Amino acid sequence: MAAEVSAGKLDEFADGGLTPVEVNGEFGRKKVLVARTGESVCAVVNRCPHLGFSLTKGPGGLTFDDGVVQCAWHNSRFDVCSGENRDWVGGFAGRSIPKWSRGMLALGRKPRGLDTIPATVRDGEVLLQID
Repeated sequence: MAAEVSAGKLDEFADGGLTPVEVNGEFGRKKVLVARTGESVCAVVNRCPHLGFSLTKGPGGLTFDDGVVQCAWHNSRFDVCSGENRDWVGGFAGRSIPKWSRGMLALGRKPRGLDTIPATVRDGEVLLQID
């Protein structure tokens, strides 16, 4: 059963930005990304479905633009609010690779989306539904 946990105050999250946070869930600490647009927030698990690495810590660094985060390892791109995959294994460490070589880097893994987390703002607090 999911528990409602605080990720922090809304004003701690940059408008138009993406913020990595750790929250306590029923099964321990969970690394989460929170995106804020105005008074709204979206959240996803900070884990690329390709190989399970952090989306934000890696050789490519944090890349977030117009609601889309790019994996810091293999350049896969995802919509933060829906979790939808926009581009699968497009390169390595922020550098693009030719389309013909993407299958090798994908290691046979099929495109998948991110795990989304229900997020709301209540009384200036960002609340997440965490398992």
